[in-house]
Amino acid sequence: MPPASAARQDLRFPWEPESVNRANLATAALRQMLLQRVPRRSPQTLLIAAGALVGFAAQNSALEQGELLTLRRDLVAPESLMLRQSPDGQRFLMGRWVTAPLLLGYGHGFPLQRFVIQAAAAAGVGRSQFPDYWEMERRVMREATETGFGTLAPGEGRERLARPREVLRALWAPARRIVSAPMPLEMMDEPVLSEAHWPTAMAVVAARLITQTTDAVAPLLAADLVMEAAIIASKLDPDLVDLGRWTLAPGPRGLQIARDDRRRRVA
Repeated sequence: MPPASAARQDLRFPWEPESVNRANLATAALRQMLLQRVPRRSPQTLLIAAGALVGFAAQNSALEQGELLTLRRDLVAPESLMLRQSPDGQRFLMGRWVTAPLLLGYGHGFPLQRFVIQAAAAAGVGRSQFPDYWEMERRVMREATETGFGTLAPGEGRERLARPREVLRALWAPARRIVSAPMPLEMMDEPVLSEAHWPTAMAVVAARLITQTTDAVAPLLAADLVMEAAIIASKLDPDLVDLGRWTLAPGPRGLQIARDDRRRRVA
């Protein structure tokens, strides 16, 4: 599957030109994995799963960046990445680093918001019809700080929606293997995809699935499901999905972050 040409205009993906084939293979494999593992009778679950993968990849990228600073003894600025606890005792993450791949982009112009709006607009949604996804992010944050969160908002056409953390428990491990897989032996090797670029690769897949499910899910609803699932997934306690991979704790210099496999190698 080629990268979503409708989303790129004159911009290049951050992995270009060094890892074009690797990215194409990864996005095709991710899409196929989702189509195989999510029941065909549940197109909304398919969209929620695609969005949740983008959001959790955004969180993973933020934690990787935070761990690098921690190892260098630099301070992880609070506005960049913060660990909080909801009234029901559930931990969650917030900050610019988890929001950037979804709403801001990293300077290369490819936040998830760009993909979903362009995919839904190509399917006939008017630009004035889209909600304010920044406000959606603020609503999710309010729910996390006031009452806990993790479930998509109810509404017409949103009956029996899957929870992002449940689909991530089934799909995150195989998705991570796909984006970090070696090149096939018959192809020339290329640099691995940086974890900072995983959210963009997964956003390519989410946009493609929006266009493929228009017969079953209205494009505007599809865009909203992808965005809301991504925002929720980006803030989940990583232990709810990937138990033990990350150790997060407050420290004298701010949030302390360590990845389990690296910590064991050092030990």
